[in-house]
Amino acid sequence: TDLFIREIGGGKVFHLGGLAGVPFTGKTGFAAYSAHVPEGGHCFILQAPHIGMSNEQELGKYSREGQPNSPSTACGAAVGAMCHCAAGNELPYLGGVTDDYQMSYIINEMSKRMHFLSPHDGDTNAQQAELARQTHSIGKDMLDQIVSTNFGDDMSMLFVMSGIQINMPFDFEDYFEPISFEVHRKDGSVTDLFPLTFGS
Repeated sequence: TDLFIREIGGGKVFHLGGLAGVPFTGKTGFAAYSAHVPEGGHCFILQAPHIGMSNEQELGKYSREGQPNSPSTACGAAVGAMCHCAAGNELPYLGGVTDDYQMSYIINEMSKRMHFLSPHDGDTNAQQAELARQTHSIGKDMLDQIVSTNFGDDMSMLFVMSGIQINMPFDFEDYFEPISFEVHRKDGSVTDLFPLTFGS
């Protein structure tokens, strides 16, 4: 986020996310964030889970500095949720969870998407790439439910970009894969900016 703020010429960051890049602060968090917007101002949301690549070019793992026993999983929450479901473990009851709600939510949502992951059981890298895409969809689905244009003035707009953050081995720069980019206006219209910005 610091790099993004620098590239667009300034601004302030308000974190909406939790595990796996899911905006767990919800409608209350978005309302708190958008309450900071001045008249004539706009909101920009960048939503993304991450996926790691180890020094051995394994997706879903990351060789962490200072950890000789690495690589470890990345995103750990997404991998943990997939493994929980693949093992046939019982799904957590969200109505009774107080000590680990975010992970329990991700497990429940991932259980609905296992049919996208199981065809890749023999190809770990392909499965981890698909896991990142499904984790993105979990976060984007929640984001779509919590945002509004109830901020600023009549000209204020909400820009939403989503994608996947790719954490590369140490000798390489990290990457961001954009998946969606749209603008929401006060009249309720939503314009897809992705083709104009990134090509079709």
